[in-house]
Amino acid sequence: MKSDLIFYLARRTSYCEKALRKELSELSIGLNQVAASTTAMMLGEKLCESFKRCNLVFIIGGLGFSGKNGLTEVLSKALSATRVNVGDIRKLRNPEGKQYGYLIRCGKQIIVAFPDKPEELSQMFSQELKDYIRKAYSL
Repeated sequence: MKSDLIFYLARRTSYCEKALRKELSELSIGLNQVAASTTAMMLGEKLCESFKRCNLVFIIGGLGFSGKNGLTEVLSKALSATRVNVGDIRKLRNPEGKQYGYLIRCGKQIIVAFPDKPEELSQMFSQELKDYIRKAYSL
């Protein structure tokens, strides 16, 4: 199975990508495409492109920003126009840092958002998250 990765206002991108690839290898999931975006509009375009290719998209970065460019605000606005409801959104606990991650599901499509710190990403990619993804995609 393939997934996409989108960096949004992220730092330490190569380290984060390496950490994500390591976690995904346990699930036999590869990265189809890696992209970067620096604006909310560009992020929306990249998400639309990604969901045409695959059903699992990871977003790294943007969680430490507040206001109109913060990832939580951008996703909140985007999701308000979709069929996603509160029950389709889960916070991912972050034992290493202050920022939560998020898992958002709509049908077979899933977005997983992580902070742009590889050590936090590795901690947040818990066994529970791996099991959720396995079950969602029958892996």
